[in-house]
Amino acid sequence: MDRRAWRDFLVTLALLGTSFVIALLSSAAAEQHQGQVAWLAAAVSLLLALIGALYIIPRLARKVQLEFLRFAVRTSITAEGVFFIVFLVVVGFAAWNTANNLLYLILSAMLAFVIAANFMARMTLADISVQLRFPDHVFAGEPASLSVTILNHKKLIPSYSLIIEALTEDRNSPLEDDEEATDNDAASLPPSAGSLQLGKLAHFVLVPARSSARKRLEHTFRRRGRYPITAFRISTKFPAGLLKKWRNVDATGDILVYPKPRPLDDFYHALPMLSGQVSSLIRGSGDELFGIRRYHPSDHMHHIDWKATAKSMKMMVREHTREDERRLTIVFDTSRPSIDSSLPHGREATRIFEQRFERAVVMAASLANHFILERADVELIVSAENRNVESGTGLDHLYRLLRSLAELEPDRVEQETRSGGGLFSRLRRRRKVEGNSESKTPPAPKPGGLSRLIDKVPSLADERRFKVLITPAAKGTIPANVWRSAHVVFMEDL
Repeated sequence: MDRRAWRDFLVTLALLGTSFVIALLSSAAAEQHQGQVAWLAAAVSLLLALIGALYIIPRLARKVQLEFLRFAVRTSITAEGVFFIVFLVVVGFAAWNTANNLLYLILSAMLAFVIAANFMARMTLADISVQLRFPDHVFAGEPASLSVTILNHKKLIPSYSLIIEALTEDRNSPLEDDEEATDNDAASLPPSAGSLQLGKLAHFVLVPARSSARKRLEHTFRRRGRYPITAFRISTKFPAGLLKKWRNVDATGDILVYPKPRPLDDFYHALPMLSGQVSSLIRGSGDELFGIRRYHPSDHMHHIDWKATAKSMKMMVREHTREDERRLTIVFDTSRPSIDSSLPHGREATRIFEQRFERAVVMAASLANHFILERADVELIVSAENRNVESGTGLDHLYRLLRSLAELEPDRVEQETRSGGGLFSRLRRRRKVEGNSESKTPPAPKPGGLSRLIDKVPSLADERRFKVLITPAAKGTIPANVWRSAHVVFMEDL
């Protein structure tokens, strides 16, 4: 409390004290039948009280932090507490029925213990903050090392038996804590768009005043996706376990869980991309000759062309073409096939599609991981353009790819999608409609189905770049142009 607050408090105390003394004088004057003095003293006393109430007290009230609104503590009764309450009712009824002083003493002691336990539990939860640290990169199905730190900001009072839980946003999928799910099932589980609750993180027996405590634990995230942490729940059963009290501490942050890459089959190790590198008409360090020029002091001696030097009587060096690095473009079709989820078989088909979609995400992550480790240049293109990742190499680029795949979800069912087919089916229908319209009225110049696909995926027109297309489309619906330029992976085969 600052000096101004102390000054206001002392002034208020003086005004109210003076008002109280004058009120006593007014009462004494009234007993001595001095009506005018009593009336005047009462008026002055009331005036001083009003001054304190209307002017100074509101100024103090504005400085008061309404901790009771922020410090919302909830209470639940444990099994031991129910037994204690039943015993309390029995003792109370016996004391009332027998009028035994000893029973009344026992009853009062039990009630006092409940009140004291409630107060001690609230003091244990007061002025507590929580910090959660986790690795920069977390993969689904792998144990992640988490660090929970609790800080006790109270100056004198320690905190006992604190349980820390992390809460996430409430949604509609099953809880994260599914112990029956295996690591193999993690690939077929939907992403963390559901209600994901980390559950109990740590139990701290004692946290001294003005001190902190830390615990490390391992937690396995069964599903990929983003885990937005909205609050921490701090609970305690101290001192006797009769009542469980808890409060929520607001938090901001999230944990992004990557899909776990898996080893690829031997077939993908022998993709055409691995057959060799492609030379380009750019200076570099390849094997094909680009040209001969004069020697510069910065050139290496190994590049000197001695035959050209002898002919021209000047130092000449060879320049070679640059060999393009190994490149891979992963094209992920996120369109959803037409399924009526209101029917029983439709719900089953939706569940199967979601499992296939998750396996396709794992396949894309595995491709990215394998070819990044092979020092290839990898690019990710999906139907949702905001998830595209430009080409690059290295581990940092791999994590950018995995971040995009971690939050990848199927497209929403729109009217066009309900009419049937995925991305390539819609392209084929558009080409057919455009072909029929050409015989009647020449349409305005618009990109055809393949042109639209090339506009959406520009690398499809680049024959030097190898493509892998992952799509939910049915077999037989892929245009021949796409077949010739890419390797197609159907989700139903995963």
